[in-house]
Amino acid sequence: MHHLKRCFLYALWLVFALFLVFSLHLAYNFFTLNVHAVIPNKIYRSAQLDQVELTYYERKLHFKTIINLRGRWPKKSWYRVENRFAEKHHLQYYSIQFEAYLLPSKARLRELAYVLETAPKPLIFHCEGGSDRTGLAAMMSKILLDDHVSISTLKRQVSWHYNAISKNTVGYQVLRNYLTWLKKNQYHSSKKHFLQWLMLPEKMKPYSGWFVV
Repeated sequence: MHHLKRCFLYALWLVFALFLVFSLHLAYNFFTLNVHAVIPNKIYRSAQLDQVELTYYERKLHFKTIINLRGRWPKKSWYRVENRFAEKHHLQYYSIQFEAYLLPSKARLRELAYVLETAPKPLIFHCEGGSDRTGLAAMMSKILLDDHVSISTLKRQVSWHYNAISKNTVGYQVLRNYLTWLKKNQYHSSKKHFLQWLMLPEKMKPYSGWFVV
């Protein structure tokens, strides 16, 4: 009985420790604006940056392009700030609207894929918190611009590692659709196959869940 009680207490402490580490990780990403290299010296991801933060990271990362995944909102101060910042510093600025938890159209994904491939590098993309929509763009960047990327790396980009903790996060849903198609056709993941999948007219299926990586 004493042994069982001790095992239970150890298990309880382990669960608490894991929860604490998980919470600290999410907090760190939140307070550091979720800024991470997707492909060093080429692709970066972040949460929404203000004027001071844009200035700091433009000097640090030397990015030439900003991709705003929240869409065009001319009446919003954050949109005006980064739009003016891009003009002042002669940066390319793209606004492509995605939803954090709803599947986009294949046409919208193709638009993003084109910009990711052709926009001047280094580039940085963001949504609001740098987790859901940004995770989708990060995953696509790895497929399009990083040779021989593993499936586990793709899953990581749309996971809790970058604060994507909703079961309906858009990156998870899109990647699940792509992986399901690969499995059905016995293909391996590659830029060629991803672009082939993007051109298919079939609508994507909603999914709910997480990648554990």
